[in-house]
Amino acid sequence: MSWLRLMEERIKREHHEPAKKHGETAAKKNKVAELLVEMWPAYLIEILVIIVGIWITFAVEQWRDNGKEAQLEKVYQKNLLADINADLLSLKYSVDNTQILLKQGNELLQFIKDPQANAVSPAKADSDLQVILSRPKFITADATFSDLKNSGNLHLLSDIHLKNLLFSYYSMAQNIKEAQDAEQQATIIITGPYFFKHFAMGNIGNHGINVQQLKSLANDAEFGNNLLLRLHNRSELLDGYHKADSLAIEVKKVLEEQIKE
Repeated sequence: MSWLRLMEERIKREHHEPAKKHGETAAKKNKVAELLVEMWPAYLIEILVIIVGIWITFAVEQWRDNGKEAQLEKVYQKNLLADINADLLSLKYSVDNTQILLKQGNELLQFIKDPQANAVSPAKADSDLQVILSRPKFITADATFSDLKNSGNLHLLSDIHLKNLLFSYYSMAQNIKEAQDAEQQATIIITGPYFFKHFAMGNIGNHGINVQQLKSLANDAEFGNNLLLRLHNRSELLDGYHKADSLAIEVKKVLEEQIKE
């Protein structure tokens, strides 16, 4: 009997404990729900504080980056201005000396057309010949612009108008370089050999052009053709120099205005 009673009591306990545990679990859930209801404003505020903090951190970093980029943009602007100023000096040299070349070349051309009406002395003709074989050369200082393109820093220049001007200017400078290279080849292959063969350059041995040679120039078709070729090539280059000079002045003006800001 005692054994049966023990079994009954054990079964009762086993049935009672699940009910008790279920009640405890339900109570815990109710407490959690109550806490969530009471504390959600605090949790929301904390989440907002974290989001705002992250946003402020990113904003500060962006501000610092923008400040660094703005400083770097100024450095590039100043370096570009220095390059443009150097180019303007080189262009002035090329323009001035090309104009002298064309002037003296045209004197010889007029002499060929009418030796009587446009007479020149042997000394003057010799001087003109020395000049027309010269090749005033424009060399652009494009280190800063090349660095901007190759380094991927071109975005630092915020002014679209300035970017367009720079591309136009350096494209013109590249065209001039190619024209100068072509002229050099023509001088080396065609013009130079003729002049070196028929005339003493630099009064070597004090043998300049004599009167007889000067008279024969008017009837020398090869001389006239070489002279025309030189004048034609230089005229094209002079036109390019003037266009590049105008663009360079415009670029300089924009850069000076932006550096002052």
